[in-house]
Amino acid sequence: MIRSVERALAIFEAFEPNHTMLSLQEIGKRIKLSKATTYRLVNCLYELGYLVRLDDSRYCLSLKVTRLSGVVHSTIGIREIARPVMLELVRTTGETVTLNTVVDGQRLCVEVFDTPSPLMSIVRPGEQTPLLKGATGKMLLAHLPKKEVDRIWRDTPPRERPNRAALDRDLAKYREQGYAHTSGERVFGVTAVSAPIYNIDGGVKYSISVTGPAVRVDLHVRKFAEFLFEATRSITNRLGGRDPSASGQNAECQAPKNRRRAA
Repeated sequence: MIRSVERALAIFEAFEPNHTMLSLQEIGKRIKLSKATTYRLVNCLYELGYLVRLDDSRYCLSLKVTRLSGVVHSTIGIREIARPVMLELVRTTGETVTLNTVVDGQRLCVEVFDTPSPLMSIVRPGEQTPLLKGATGKMLLAHLPKKEVDRIWRDTPPRERPNRAALDRDLAKYREQGYAHTSGERVFGVTAVSAPIYNIDGGVKYSISVTGPAVRVDLHVRKFAEFLFEATRSITNRLGGRDPSASGQNAECQAPKNRRRAA
């Protein structure tokens, strides 16, 4: 039964803003199911009124889905979705976990849960720091438009700018592997590992970071990166987001690809 529910929901997620009408074959291909199984599920959703069959035999979501979407609590936000996941990440890693975004060309800490350990990295909600230093800032920077990256780099005092070619290589690496890791770059003796949270359009507005003393974190970067993948994938999922680098439908619910595993 649970598998059938997962498959039915996968059909809903097969539809995207640029794929609002799909044939039976296209749906089956996107959710990687046989034609017979896809037909049974699609026909069931059609009979229940969640799909509309068009004159050309393609399908689209019905207004019934729109009505249900209006039931979603209008005030639910990133904090409410992220908090339980962040708390679990603190318990798992034993280190400080932060939720971050970009405001006026700087990294803004939106939420923080501190480590219970005596050696800790203190980050306060509302704190703003440069994007050009540290894993958290660079993870967010890696997903900004190039024009915005250019502007931020130009507006930074020359003495505080990293080498542009090296910065571009770092940002490309972080986008490819799916996480950023720096040690002692923003604060001496502090290591941070950061991963992005994806929007519904595949963009990135937020990131989650694990931060702590290098003496504790450096030995566990690989493991912490995996924990971050699980956490950010969970939040992305609940936001209705989609990792554009993931292949196949519902890839955000799958295990991380090898390319995204800590290296």
